[in-house]
Amino acid sequence: MSITPNFPHMDRSDVVIVGGGPVGLTLSIALSRAGVSNTIIERDPNPYQLPRAIVMDAEIHRSLMNHGLGSRLSDLLEPLRAADFVSASGEHIMGIEIGEQRQFGLPPVCCHFQPELDAMLREVAVERGATLLTGKDFVRFEESDGGVIAHLSDGSSVVGTWLVGCDGASSAVRKQAGIDLVDLKFDQDWLVVDVELNTRDSGNLPDVVRQICDPARPTTLVRGVKNYYRWEFQLQPGEDKATMNTPDEIWRLLAQWISPNDATLVRSAVYRFHAVVASTMRKGSIFLAGDYAHQMPPFLGQGLNSGMRDAFNLAWKLALVKDEVRGEALLDTYSMERIPHSQSVVEHAADMGRLIDQLAGRQSHGIDHNAGYGGARPQPKLVEGCVEGDHPWVGRVYNQWHVVEPQHLGGTTWVIVANGQNVAEVLAANGQNLESSLDIPVHVHVMSPSIAEDPAVVVVRPDGYVAAVSEHLSEIGVIVSRITGRVQ
Repeated sequence: MSITPNFPHMDRSDVVIVGGGPVGLTLSIALSRAGVSNTIIERDPNPYQLPRAIVMDAEIHRSLMNHGLGSRLSDLLEPLRAADFVSASGEHIMGIEIGEQRQFGLPPVCCHFQPELDAMLREVAVERGATLLTGKDFVRFEESDGGVIAHLSDGSSVVGTWLVGCDGASSAVRKQAGIDLVDLKFDQDWLVVDVELNTRDSGNLPDVVRQICDPARPTTLVRGVKNYYRWEFQLQPGEDKATMNTPDEIWRLLAQWISPNDATLVRSAVYRFHAVVASTMRKGSIFLAGDYAHQMPPFLGQGLNSGMRDAFNLAWKLALVKDEVRGEALLDTYSMERIPHSQSVVEHAADMGRLIDQLAGRQSHGIDHNAGYGGARPQPKLVEGCVEGDHPWVGRVYNQWHVVEPQHLGGTTWVIVANGQNVAEVLAANGQNLESSLDIPVHVHVMSPSIAEDPAVVVVRPDGYVAAVSEHLSEIGVIVSRITGRVQ
């Protein structure tokens, strides 16, 4: 789908991204890899300098590596060692030792200092070809047959075929689009405090993410990268937000762990921990990604990870439609896939917050321990959209994703993983040609013959999710075309 030339004297891109935070930048990088031009509108000339998100899971880590960011990430990430729940006296309740575990060939969770991550993503986005417009506020959008016009605060405008709002929790894009939020009924005020320790060993702080189930004040501890450390304190009825967010009160709360002699305050803020999900993430040519598509309590560390999942999901779909390989209907699968998946994560995060209160003896919410660290609560999966079949792998990230050659991952390339068989030869034996059977970019990866239960073929999408499995290699072309739909 090309932009029709009826917008004279305006900058043009396939996609206009409103918001140059980590979600918008990740979307830009993924779009550029897929050959989709993009313009980022960001009000701040420099990356935001205070930490917000603090962890990255293995799925997002692997996705960024597949987009060529592995060497840059290695200097920014440190593996998380453990996560637990303890009583007010420090008695262990439940948790998990992560240690040397691996997922997609990586530590399951890593910590980062977001200002460094944001700066790296901005640098890469520009290197990959994005047009970055800083120091300008997005004012409003205007839709027409020729595309979407984004009007900016300095009087200039940018036009694109599509516009994606990645502009955070106060999204002007969402508000103008009239997209409602579904409230999942979790609202708590917490004081978040980040410090930089004088030394890594200051205060002998635990090298974990820890939920302290204290009936007087539930508290979270998070070991960050380098010498950074975070506390989150639940505010109690009658406490004034402004008063609690003062140096005297902050150091009073920190006193049982550290003193001003041990560390420097980096930032503090009072947040209302919400649990909400957008009713839709697409309205015509307008899309949402990140915090105003879903907001959640931070106990799972999934806020930023979920936003980046949005970016990787949307990028390959926009690319296939832009190149007229697939029709507009493919874009409907974005909301169809991301809303249920995000809602499951938001509900889990909210239930973890309720479990903290419950284990502190404050209130019973009927939440079992499976919602906590190390619990058996199932991970979310895609249940509709560009997936089909009831095999347990379908709708989940392919567990051997990391063994596929990285140069073939990302963009719009689908990976066909064959269990010890040559796909081209099997298709030829059935009178089919690989290229004609598969009308989208495909890489075939042949695994060594594996255990009998492994399927003959696994169809993996560009974002790493398993779209289908089959025992019949000859069905590949039909399966992929049926899943993604053909241009009408």
